[in-house]
Amino acid sequence: MDMNALAYDLATTLDRLDSETADLLEKAVRDALALAERRSTLAPPTDSLGYPVGYFEATAGSFADEPLEAPGELPLETRESW
Repeated sequence: MDMNALAYDLATTLDRLDSETADLLEKAVRDALALAERRSTLAPPTDSLGYPVGYFEATAGSFADEPLEAPGELPLETRESW
C-alpha cells in the first residue's frame, strides 16, 4: 500500500471520529508502530530462505576438531506377537 494513501486514510478517519474514539485509534496505531519497531530491532536480518544472515558462515567448521563417531549397533526391540 502507498504510504501517502495510508497516511491520508488515517488522517481522514481521525477527522471523522469523535475525540475519544480518535484518541483510541491514535493510541492503537502508535502501539502497533512501537511493536513493529521492537520486532525489527530484536529480530536479526534474514536471507532469502529465512535464515539469519551469516549463520552458516559463523557455524561452518564448528565440529572440525571434534571426533564424531556413530554409536554401535543397538539390539533389536522385542515385541509381543499378535
